[in-house]
Amino acid sequence: MHTEIDYTLSSSPGKPWHIQAPPRPAPPGLMPGLTSVLVFCTCFLLLDTASHGAELSAADIIQRSDQLYDGDTAVIDYRLVLIDRRGRQRERDLRMYSKDYGEDNRTLTQFESPADIRGTSYLNYDWDDPDSDDDSWLYLPSLQRVKRLASSDTSDSFLGSDFTYADINGLEIAWYDYSFYSESEVIDGQDCWVIDIVPKPEFREKAEEATGYSRLRTWIRKDNFVEQRGQAWELRGNRIKYINASEIEQVDGIWTIRRLQVVTTRNNRQQHASVLQMEDVRYNVELDDQLFTTEYMQRGLD
Repeated sequence: MHTEIDYTLSSSPGKPWHIQAPPRPAPPGLMPGLTSVLVFCTCFLLLDTASHGAELSAADIIQRSDQLYDGDTAVIDYRLVLIDRRGRQRERDLRMYSKDYGEDNRTLTQFESPADIRGTSYLNYDWDDPDSDDDSWLYLPSLQRVKRLASSDTSDSFLGSDFTYADINGLEIAWYDYSFYSESEVIDGQDCWVIDIVPKPEFREKAEEATGYSRLRTWIRKDNFVEQRGQAWELRGNRIKYINASEIEQVDGIWTIRRLQVVTTRNNRQQHASVLQMEDVRYNVELDDQLFTTEYMQRGLD
Protein backbone atom coordinates (compact mmCIF):
# COMPACT_ATOMS: atom_id res chain seq x y z
CA MET A 1 0.00 0.00 0.00
CA HIS A 2 1.32 3.44 -0.90
CA THR A 3 1.68 6.28 1.56
CA GLU A 4 -0.77 9.06 0.75
CA ILE A 5 1.00 12.16 -0.57
CA ASP A 6 -0.61 15.57 -0.64
CA TYR A 7 0.30 17.14 -3.98
CA THR A 8 -0.21 20.90 -3.97
CA LEU A 9 -0.53 22.99 -7.13
CA SER A 10 1.07 26.42 -7.11
CA SER A 11 2.35 28.97 -9.56
CA SER A 12 5.00 31.64 -9.27
CA PRO A 13 6.99 33.87 -11.61
CA GLY A 14 9.53 31.82 -13.55
CA LYS A 15 8.13 28.52 -12.31
CA PRO A 16 4.50 28.17 -13.43
CA TRP A 17 2.26 25.46 -12.12
CA HIS A 18 4.74 23.57 -10.01
CA ILE A 19 3.38 20.53 -8.15
CA GLN A 20 4.83 20.41 -4.69
CA ALA A 21 5.04 17.31 -2.52
CA PRO A 22 6.92 16.54 0.69
CA PRO A 23 10.22 14.62 0.32
CA ARG A 24 9.89 10.86 0.01
CA PRO A 25 12.48 8.26 0.99
CA ALA A 26 14.29 6.72 -1.97
CA PRO A 27 13.43 3.10 -2.84
CA PRO A 28 16.12 0.49 -2.08
CA GLY A 29 19.06 0.75 -4.44
CA LEU A 30 18.44 4.40 -5.38
CA MET A 31 20.34 7.32 -3.92
CA PRO A 32 18.28 9.90 -2.06
CA GLY A 33 17.62 12.72 -4.29
CA LEU A 34 15.35 12.84 -7.81
CA THR A 35 11.66 10.51 -11.69
CA SER A 36 11.22 9.55 -15.40
CA VAL A 37 9.55 8.04 -19.76
CA LEU A 38 9.33 11.95 -22.05
CA VAL A 39 10.37 11.30 -22.99
CA PHE A 40 10.09 12.90 -21.28
CA CYS A 41 8.13 9.86 -19.92
CA THR A 42 11.20 7.72 -19.22
CA CYS A 43 14.59 9.38 -19.40
CA PHE A 44 17.65 7.30 -18.67
CA LEU A 45 20.70 9.36 -19.59
CA LEU A 46 24.41 8.55 -19.20
CA LEU A 47 26.65 11.48 -18.26
CA ASP A 48 28.61 12.66 -21.30
CA THR A 49 31.98 13.91 -20.11
CA ALA A 50 33.05 15.15 -23.54
CA SER A 51 33.46 18.91 -23.82
CA HIS A 52 30.51 20.91 -25.09
CA GLY A 53 29.85 24.61 -25.36
CA ALA A 54 28.61 27.50 -27.41
CA GLU A 55 29.77 25.91 -30.66
CA LEU A 56 26.88 23.45 -30.44
CA SER A 57 23.78 24.38 -32.42
CA ALA A 58 20.29 23.85 -31.01
CA ALA A 59 19.89 20.82 -33.30
CA ASP A 60 23.24 19.42 -32.08
CA ILE A 61 22.08 19.64 -28.47
CA ILE A 62 18.80 17.89 -29.21
CA GLN A 63 20.70 15.17 -31.08
CA ARG A 64 23.15 14.68 -28.20
CA SER A 65 20.30 14.44 -25.71
CA ASP A 66 18.41 11.94 -27.89
CA GLN A 67 21.45 9.71 -28.44
CA LEU A 68 22.69 9.36 -24.87
CA TYR A 69 22.79 5.82 -23.55
CA ASP A 70 19.60 4.70 -21.80
CA GLY A 71 20.40 1.08 -21.03
CA ASP A 72 19.90 -1.89 -23.34
CA THR A 73 16.85 -2.91 -21.33
CA ALA A 74 14.89 -1.50 -18.39
CA VAL A 75 12.12 -2.60 -16.03
CA ILE A 76 10.51 0.30 -14.18
CA ASP A 77 7.71 0.48 -11.62
CA TYR A 78 5.76 3.74 -11.52
CA ARG A 79 3.00 5.31 -9.52
CA LEU A 80 0.88 7.64 -11.65
CA VAL A 81 -1.11 10.29 -9.74
CA LEU A 82 -3.93 12.08 -11.60
CA ILE A 83 -5.11 15.41 -10.14
CA ASP A 84 -8.23 17.21 -11.30
CA ARG A 85 -8.88 20.95 -11.10
CA ARG A 86 -10.38 20.57 -7.63
CA GLY A 87 -7.29 18.79 -6.34
CA ARG A 88 -8.90 15.36 -6.17
CA GLN A 89 -6.43 12.54 -6.75
CA ARG A 90 -6.51 9.10 -8.34
CA GLU A 91 -3.57 6.70 -8.30
CA ARG A 92 -2.51 4.04 -10.77
CA ASP A 93 0.37 1.57 -10.57
CA LEU A 94 2.13 0.43 -13.71
CA ARG A 95 5.22 -1.41 -14.87
CA MET A 96 7.14 -0.48 -18.00
CA TYR A 97 9.48 -2.79 -19.91
CA SER A 98 11.79 -1.51 -22.64
CA LYS A 99 14.36 -3.14 -24.89
CA ASP A 100 16.65 -1.79 -27.59
CA TYR A 101 16.92 -3.53 -30.93
CA GLY A 102 19.83 -1.70 -32.50
CA GLU A 103 18.47 1.76 -33.36
CA ASP A 104 14.88 0.64 -32.76
CA ASN A 105 13.13 0.27 -29.41
CA ARG A 106 10.16 -1.67 -28.04
CA THR A 107 8.22 -0.74 -24.92
CA LEU A 108 5.44 -2.53 -23.05
CA THR A 109 3.46 -0.77 -20.32
CA GLN A 110 1.12 -2.77 -18.06
CA PHE A 111 -1.26 -1.32 -15.47
CA GLU A 112 -1.40 -3.28 -12.23
CA SER A 113 -3.96 -1.23 -10.28
CA PRO A 114 -6.66 -0.13 -9.61
CA ALA A 115 -8.78 -3.19 -10.29
CA ASP A 116 -10.91 -1.59 -13.01
CA ILE A 117 -7.91 -1.12 -15.32
CA ARG A 118 -5.67 -3.97 -14.13
CA GLY A 119 -4.19 -5.79 -17.12
CA THR A 120 -4.57 -2.84 -19.50
CA SER A 121 -1.45 -2.81 -21.67
CA TYR A 122 0.19 -0.54 -24.22
CA LEU A 123 2.82 -1.83 -26.66
CA ASN A 124 4.92 0.43 -28.88
CA TYR A 125 7.52 -0.29 -31.55
CA ASP A 126 9.61 2.84 -32.02
CA TRP A 127 11.31 2.69 -35.43
CA ASP A 128 14.42 4.81 -35.95
CA ASP A 129 13.50 5.51 -39.59
CA PRO A 130 11.64 8.88 -39.53
CA ASP A 131 9.67 7.85 -42.62
CA SER A 132 8.20 4.85 -40.77
CA ASP A 133 5.32 5.42 -38.36
CA ASP A 134 5.63 3.74 -34.98
CA ASP A 135 3.49 0.63 -34.46
CA SER A 136 1.31 0.77 -31.35
CA TRP A 137 -1.31 -1.47 -29.77
CA LEU A 138 -3.65 -1.09 -26.79
CA TYR A 139 -5.16 -4.03 -24.91
CA LEU A 140 -8.32 -3.44 -22.84
CA PRO A 141 -9.26 -6.44 -20.64
CA SER A 142 -12.91 -5.35 -20.49
CA LEU A 143 -13.14 -5.81 -24.27
CA GLN A 144 -10.70 -8.75 -24.36
CA ARG A 145 -9.18 -7.54 -27.58
CA VAL A 146 -6.10 -5.74 -28.87
CA LYS A 147 -6.66 -2.47 -30.73
CA ARG A 148 -4.05 -1.21 -33.16
CA LEU A 149 -3.63 2.54 -32.78
CA ALA A 150 -3.55 4.75 -35.86
CA SER A 151 -1.07 7.60 -36.07
CA SER A 152 -3.94 10.03 -35.47
CA ASP A 153 -4.65 8.30 -32.11
CA THR A 154 -1.23 9.00 -30.62
CA SER A 155 -2.18 12.59 -29.68
CA ASP A 156 -4.92 11.21 -27.39
CA SER A 157 -4.60 11.12 -23.61
CA PHE A 158 -2.70 8.15 -22.23
CA LEU A 159 -5.44 6.49 -20.15
CA GLY A 160 -6.80 9.65 -18.58
CA SER A 161 -3.46 11.31 -17.80
CA ASP A 162 -1.90 14.55 -19.05
CA PHE A 163 0.58 12.45 -21.03
CA THR A 164 -0.32 11.48 -24.58
CA TYR A 165 0.71 8.32 -26.39
CA ALA A 166 3.09 10.54 -28.37
CA ASP A 167 4.67 11.73 -25.11
CA ILE A 168 5.29 8.11 -24.15
CA ASN A 169 6.71 7.28 -27.58
CA GLY A 170 8.87 10.39 -28.00
CA LEU A 171 9.27 12.86 -30.86
CA GLU A 172 10.62 12.11 -34.31
CA ILE A 173 13.48 14.60 -34.14
CA ALA A 174 13.95 14.67 -37.94
CA TRP A 175 10.49 16.26 -38.30
CA TYR A 176 11.45 19.46 -36.48
CA ASP A 177 13.52 22.63 -36.68
CA TYR A 178 15.38 23.80 -33.56
CA SER A 179 16.45 27.27 -32.46
CA PHE A 180 17.67 28.89 -29.25
CA TYR A 181 15.09 30.77 -27.20
CA SER A 182 17.88 31.40 -24.70
CA GLU A 183 21.44 30.08 -24.54
CA SER A 184 21.49 30.24 -20.74
CA GLU A 185 18.77 30.00 -18.11
CA VAL A 186 19.24 28.62 -14.61
CA ILE A 187 16.56 26.11 -13.55
CA ASP A 188 16.71 24.58 -10.06
CA GLY A 189 20.35 25.58 -9.84
CA GLN A 190 21.29 24.09 -13.22
CA ASP A 191 22.39 26.10 -16.26
CA CYS A 192 20.25 25.11 -19.25
CA TRP A 193 19.90 25.75 -22.93
CA VAL A 194 16.34 26.75 -23.84
CA ILE A 195 15.36 25.47 -27.28
CA ASP A 196 12.25 26.10 -29.35
CA ILE A 197 10.95 23.17 -31.41
CA VAL A 198 8.66 23.70 -34.41
CA PRO A 199 7.70 21.25 -37.18
CA LYS A 200 9.47 21.60 -40.51
CA PRO A 201 7.02 22.79 -43.20
CA GLU A 202 7.16 19.45 -45.03
CA PHE A 203 6.38 17.53 -41.81
CA ARG A 204 4.00 19.98 -40.13
CA GLU A 205 0.75 18.14 -40.89
CA LYS A 206 2.23 14.78 -39.92
CA ALA A 207 3.82 16.10 -36.71
CA GLU A 208 0.70 17.94 -35.59
CA GLU A 209 -1.50 14.89 -36.24
CA ALA A 210 0.85 12.61 -34.30
CA THR A 211 1.40 14.87 -31.28
CA GLY A 212 -1.44 17.38 -31.13
CA TYR A 213 1.14 20.14 -30.51
CA SER A 214 1.82 23.22 -32.63
CA ARG A 215 5.21 23.86 -31.02
CA LEU A 216 7.32 22.94 -28.00
CA ARG A 217 10.06 24.40 -25.84
CA THR A 218 12.63 22.41 -23.85
CA TRP A 219 15.21 23.24 -21.19
CA ILE A 220 18.29 20.98 -21.45
CA ARG A 221 20.99 20.93 -18.78
CA LYS A 222 24.46 21.85 -19.96
CA ASP A 223 26.28 19.45 -17.63
CA ASN A 224 24.65 16.22 -18.81
CA PHE A 225 22.07 16.97 -21.56
CA VAL A 226 19.13 15.92 -19.35
CA GLU A 227 15.79 17.58 -20.20
CA GLN A 228 14.92 19.55 -17.08
CA ARG A 229 11.72 21.29 -18.15
CA GLY A 230 9.35 21.47 -21.09
CA GLN A 231 6.42 23.39 -22.47
CA ALA A 232 3.98 22.27 -25.18
CA TRP A 233 1.32 24.30 -26.97
CA GLU A 234 -1.72 22.21 -27.92
CA LEU A 235 -3.42 22.76 -31.24
CA ARG A 236 -6.91 22.80 -29.75
CA GLY A 237 -8.52 24.48 -26.77
CA ASN A 238 -5.89 27.17 -26.12
CA ARG A 239 -4.13 24.78 -23.74
CA ILE A 240 -0.48 24.78 -22.68
CA LYS A 241 1.28 21.95 -20.88
CA TYR A 242 4.06 22.58 -18.38
CA ILE A 243 6.45 19.66 -17.81
CA ASN A 244 8.96 19.50 -14.97
CA ALA A 245 11.56 16.80 -14.24
CA SER A 246 13.01 16.43 -10.76
CA GLU A 247 14.73 13.92 -8.48
CA ILE A 248 17.39 13.47 -11.17
CA GLU A 249 20.19 11.11 -10.21
CA GLN A 250 22.49 8.45 -11.55
CA VAL A 251 21.45 4.80 -11.24
CA ASP A 252 24.01 2.26 -12.40
CA GLY A 253 25.83 5.11 -14.16
CA ILE A 254 22.66 6.18 -16.02
CA TRP A 255 21.05 9.54 -15.39
CA THR A 256 17.49 8.83 -14.32
CA ILE A 257 14.52 11.15 -13.82
CA ARG A 258 12.58 9.69 -10.93
CA ARG A 259 9.77 12.24 -10.89
CA LEU A 260 7.98 13.81 -13.86
CA GLN A 261 5.03 16.14 -13.57
CA VAL A 262 2.75 17.61 -16.23
CA VAL A 263 0.23 20.40 -15.63
CA THR A 264 -2.29 21.24 -18.35
CA THR A 265 -3.57 24.83 -18.32
CA ARG A 266 -6.16 26.75 -20.30
CA ASN A 267 -6.00 30.55 -20.34
CA ASN A 268 -3.41 30.21 -17.55
CA ARG A 269 -5.84 28.29 -15.32
CA GLN A 270 -4.98 24.77 -14.21
CA GLN A 271 -7.23 22.13 -15.78
CA HIS A 272 -5.56 18.87 -14.80
CA ALA A 273 -2.20 17.50 -13.65
CA SER A 274 -0.31 14.21 -13.59
CA VAL A 275 2.70 13.08 -11.57
CA LEU A 276 4.73 10.05 -12.68
CA GLN A 277 6.79 8.84 -9.70
CA MET A 278 9.36 6.11 -10.14
CA GLU A 279 9.16 3.45 -7.44
CA ASP A 280 11.87 1.07 -8.67
CA VAL A 281 14.15 0.64 -11.70
CA ARG A 282 16.40 -2.14 -13.01
CA TYR A 283 18.63 -1.60 -16.00
CA ASN A 284 20.24 -4.11 -18.36
CA VAL A 285 18.28 -7.15 -17.18
CA GLU A 286 17.45 -10.02 -19.51
CA LEU A 287 14.05 -9.62 -21.22
CA ASP A 288 12.50 -12.22 -23.51
CA ASP A 289 11.43 -10.97 -26.95
CA GLN A 290 8.03 -12.63 -26.42
CA LEU A 291 7.30 -9.94 -23.83
CA PHE A 292 6.92 -7.40 -26.64
CA THR A 293 4.11 -9.12 -28.55
CA THR A 294 0.35 -8.65 -28.76
CA GLU A 295 -0.05 -12.29 -27.71
CA TYR A 296 1.67 -11.55 -24.42
CA MET A 297 -0.55 -8.50 -23.85
CA GLN A 298 -3.65 -10.67 -24.02
CA ARG A 299 -2.40 -13.03 -21.33
CA GLY A 300 -2.89 -10.28 -18.77
CA LEU A 301 -1.27 -10.27 -15.34
CA ASP A 302 -0.73 -13.37 -13.24
